[in-house]
Amino acid sequence: MAVLEAATPARGSRSSRSLLARNVFLLAGSQVTTWVASLAWSLVVPRVLGPAQMGVYTLGVAAGGVLTVLIGLGMQPLLVREVAADPERAPELIGTSIVLRGLISLPVLAAVILVALFGHLQPEEAMALSLGWGMCIFYLLAEPIQSAFQAAEKMKYLAYNGVLTKTGVAVGAVALVLLGIRAIGLLLASIAVMAAVMGLNFLWVRGLTRIDWRVTVARMRSLFIASLPYWGFAAFFTIYLWIDSLMLGLMTSSTVLGWYALPTKLFGTLMFIPTILSTAWLPQMVRGVAEGGNRIWASARTSIELVLILSMPVCAGTIVVAPALIHLLYGPAFAASVPVMIILAACLPLMYFGTMVNQVLIAQRRQMEWTKVMALASVINPICNLVLIPYFQRRTGNGAVGAALSLVLTELVIAGIGIALTRRAFDATTLLRLGKALVATAGMILVVELAMRRAGLAAGLAGGLVAFPGLALLLRVLNADERQQLRDVVSRSLHRIRGGRVGSV
Repeated sequence: MAVLEAATPARGSRSSRSLLARNVFLLAGSQVTTWVASLAWSLVVPRVLGPAQMGVYTLGVAAGGVLTVLIGLGMQPLLVREVAADPERAPELIGTSIVLRGLISLPVLAAVILVALFGHLQPEEAMALSLGWGMCIFYLLAEPIQSAFQAAEKMKYLAYNGVLTKTGVAVGAVALVLLGIRAIGLLLASIAVMAAVMGLNFLWVRGLTRIDWRVTVARMRSLFIASLPYWGFAAFFTIYLWIDSLMLGLMTSSTVLGWYALPTKLFGTLMFIPTILSTAWLPQMVRGVAEGGNRIWASARTSIELVLILSMPVCAGTIVVAPALIHLLYGPAFAASVPVMIILAACLPLMYFGTMVNQVLIAQRRQMEWTKVMALASVINPICNLVLIPYFQRRTGNGAVGAALSLVLTELVIAGIGIALTRRAFDATTLLRLGKALVATAGMILVVELAMRRAGLAAGLAGGLVAFPGLALLLRVLNADERQQLRDVVSRSLHRIRGGRVGSV
């Protein structure tokens, strides 16, 4: 096959909506698998390595994250949008982006080596810094292919990538530390996993499209210029993501920073819902733009409503269970993390909404508008931190509360701008659906509270997982099409499970 074919029929058809639902469930299933692996890592690796070796490992991972932003040019959503809009460009875009990233990575590697040699680092730290480059490069060379899979709505390959990479790294790390391997060995093993997964991507893509390696300077220049708004967004988002922790570490103690770091790690795991939905929805929104009219706004309305609906029980549930959960998992030493976690939970609906607004603007080629919003956030957030961290540190001895409140205030500004940019996506039914979801959430909280008082945290969590879906169905929070899609996906899943059991007999 010479070029990638669009995997989806025209928007609005039942088969298109069914494909979207299947992709969401597929990505959610892969997320559950990686969660289990990550839990095993969290329970074993830090305890065995100890603080010093964990510091070396974290340095390598952090370096990889920063270099990914620098070398990757933030172009992944650009590639998804362009390939979804014109599948025939897939071979050219994949080849050009891989070569361009490879060329950029070379001077970056030289800079990393110079820092490692002359940066007054310990030998292990210098090695970890260099290995961070290796971790990011294999991921970045495979990412253009993954973008093509996403554009064609072949989400099973994204699920394979996530499961193989995260599970391979996590399970491998657990096994290696138990054998006495230290931080550098774990980083080398991570590189090996990423290299293997990259190789699989090159094999998988052969069944969908070819890669055009006839790269020209003109193509690379054009792609580089087109990537700048996305690169700017990635850079500003990275600053926005880490500035509060940096300022907290400079203005308070390492203990206070630890009180903040724990909730932010837990908080990050709760962002899987908008990540999954935005991944599945972006190709369809791109095609909605191509079809013209109000199709993009109809698609945007559905996606935004769903993330807001799902954010309500996650937000409220986190607030209710935070005290018991943190005490159970981490003990009284992290009691000061409880108010931080509760405040951060209030950000969830705002951040879920912002994630989908970003996807809508990408589909419409308006990414620069959201890049400007993130630039503004990168100014507002440090100003708020500069005031609130020392205030709460003086008054309560917990400046982490000030950092969390700074994030909430900044997210309120972002959400307000997001509403203005996507106001055409809202209508009277939006408020009705959100109102019903709010009632279902209130009912869920009542169930969780009663269950926790009578039987503990596990019963409360189980009660919440049952109560909200049940109340949402009872109140018809989902519309008729969404309910039918849900029934279809569940029916097909059960059929496959039964088929697998019969085949194994």
